[in-house]
Amino acid sequence: MVNVKKHGIILEKTALSFESDGVLNPAVYQDGNEVHIFYRALEKGNHSTLGYCQLEGPLTVVERSETPALSPLLDYESQGVEDPRLVKINNSYYLSYTAYNGHNALGVLATSKDLKSGNDAE
Repeated sequence: MVNVKKHGIILEKTALSFESDGVLNPAVYQDGNEVHIFYRALEKGNHSTLGYCQLEGPLTVVERSETPALSPLLDYESQGVEDPRLVKINNSYYLSYTAYNGHNALGVLATSKDLKSGNDAE
Protein backbone atom coordinates (compact mmCIF):
# COMPACT_ATOMS: atom_id res chain seq x y z
CA MET A 1 0.00 0.00 0.00
CA VAL A 2 1.21 3.51 -0.84
CA ASN A 3 1.47 5.95 2.04
CA VAL A 4 0.28 9.43 1.03
CA LYS A 5 1.02 12.57 3.03
CA LYS A 6 -0.89 15.70 2.02
CA HIS A 7 1.19 18.87 2.21
CA GLY A 8 -1.38 21.29 0.81
CA ILE A 9 -0.53 23.98 -1.72
CA ILE A 10 3.16 24.01 -2.67
CA LEU A 11 3.14 26.55 -5.54
CA GLU A 12 0.92 29.56 -6.02
CA LYS A 13 0.55 32.13 -8.76
CA THR A 14 2.99 35.03 -8.69
CA ALA A 15 3.14 38.56 -10.04
CA LEU A 16 5.11 37.30 -13.07
CA SER A 17 2.92 37.92 -16.12
CA PHE A 18 3.11 34.36 -17.47
CA GLU A 19 1.70 32.87 -14.24
CA SER A 20 -0.24 35.78 -12.78
CA ASP A 21 -3.64 34.11 -13.17
CA GLY A 22 -2.75 30.68 -11.77
CA VAL A 23 -0.53 27.61 -11.59
CA LEU A 24 -2.08 24.15 -11.84
CA ASN A 25 -1.97 20.60 -13.24
CA PRO A 26 1.70 19.81 -12.54
CA ALA A 27 3.88 17.04 -13.86
CA VAL A 28 6.30 15.77 -11.22
CA TYR A 29 9.46 13.71 -11.45
CA GLN A 30 11.39 12.77 -8.31
CA ASP A 31 15.04 11.70 -8.38
CA GLY A 32 16.14 10.96 -4.83
CA ASN A 33 15.44 14.10 -2.79
CA GLU A 34 15.29 16.27 -5.94
CA VAL A 35 11.79 16.97 -7.27
CA HIS A 36 11.18 18.53 -10.70
CA ILE A 37 7.82 20.16 -11.40
CA PHE A 38 6.49 21.38 -14.73
CA TYR A 39 3.16 23.14 -14.29
CA ARG A 40 0.56 24.90 -16.35
CA ALA A 41 1.16 28.62 -15.90
CA LEU A 42 -1.87 30.72 -16.70
CA GLU A 43 -1.65 34.38 -17.69
CA LYS A 44 -4.47 36.89 -18.07
CA GLY A 45 -6.60 36.11 -21.12
CA ASN A 46 -6.46 32.35 -20.45
CA HIS A 47 -3.22 31.67 -22.34
CA SER A 48 -1.02 28.91 -20.96
CA THR A 49 2.69 28.18 -20.92
CA LEU A 50 4.61 25.66 -18.85
CA GLY A 51 6.54 26.83 -15.82
CA TYR A 52 9.31 24.94 -14.03
CA CYS A 53 10.54 24.64 -10.49
CA GLN A 54 12.82 22.33 -8.57
CA LEU A 55 12.25 21.28 -4.99
CA GLU A 56 14.50 19.73 -2.39
CA GLY A 57 12.29 17.23 -0.64
CA PRO A 58 8.57 17.76 -0.84
CA LEU A 59 8.38 21.43 0.17
CA THR A 60 11.59 23.47 -0.28
CA VAL A 61 11.74 25.40 -3.55
CA VAL A 62 15.39 25.71 -4.64
CA GLU A 63 14.77 26.98 -8.19
CA ARG A 64 11.76 28.53 -9.90
CA SER A 65 11.98 29.86 -13.42
CA GLU A 66 11.04 33.49 -13.94
CA THR A 67 10.18 32.78 -17.57
CA PRO A 68 8.20 29.93 -19.14
CA ALA A 69 10.04 26.66 -19.63
CA LEU A 70 7.87 25.95 -22.67
CA SER A 71 5.84 28.49 -24.65
CA PRO A 72 3.64 28.18 -27.73
CA LEU A 73 5.82 28.21 -30.85
CA LEU A 74 3.65 26.63 -33.53
CA ASP A 75 0.17 27.35 -34.91
CA TYR A 76 -1.36 24.32 -33.20
CA GLU A 77 -0.12 25.71 -29.84
CA SER A 78 -1.21 29.30 -30.48
CA GLN A 79 -3.65 29.50 -27.56
CA GLY A 80 -1.52 27.57 -25.11
CA VAL A 81 0.46 24.60 -23.94
CA GLU A 82 -0.96 22.87 -20.90
CA ASP A 83 -1.43 19.77 -18.76
CA PRO A 84 2.14 18.38 -18.79
CA ARG A 85 3.07 14.81 -17.84
CA LEU A 86 6.70 13.74 -17.33
CA VAL A 87 8.52 10.41 -17.34
CA LYS A 88 12.18 9.38 -17.54
CA ILE A 89 13.12 6.34 -19.62
CA ASN A 90 16.79 5.35 -19.66
CA ASN A 91 18.68 8.67 -19.98
CA SER A 92 15.90 10.71 -21.56
CA TYR A 93 12.97 12.68 -20.20
CA TYR A 94 9.68 12.63 -22.09
CA LEU A 95 7.28 15.50 -21.49
CA SER A 96 3.85 15.11 -23.01
CA TYR A 97 1.49 18.05 -22.99
CA THR A 98 -1.66 19.38 -24.62
CA ALA A 99 -1.36 21.97 -27.39
CA TYR A 100 -4.41 24.17 -27.94
CA ASN A 101 -5.11 26.44 -30.90
CA GLY A 102 -8.50 27.79 -29.82
CA HIS A 103 -10.44 25.00 -31.57
CA ASN A 104 -8.52 21.75 -31.21
CA ALA A 105 -6.50 20.11 -28.46
CA LEU A 106 -3.60 17.91 -29.57
CA GLY A 107 -1.18 15.67 -27.71
CA VAL A 108 2.47 16.69 -28.13
CA LEU A 109 5.73 15.11 -26.97
CA ALA A 110 8.96 16.94 -26.11
CA THR A 111 12.21 15.19 -25.16
CA SER A 112 15.26 16.25 -23.18
CA LYS A 113 18.40 14.79 -21.69
CA ASP A 114 18.70 17.40 -18.93
CA LEU A 115 15.22 18.93 -18.39
CA LYS A 116 16.63 22.28 -19.55
CA SER A 117 17.03 21.92 -23.30
CA GLY A 118 15.13 19.99 -25.92
CA ASN A 119 16.87 17.33 -27.95
CA ASP A 120 16.34 13.96 -29.52
CA ALA A 121 15.74 11.08 -27.17
CA GLU A 122 17.57 7.85 -27.69
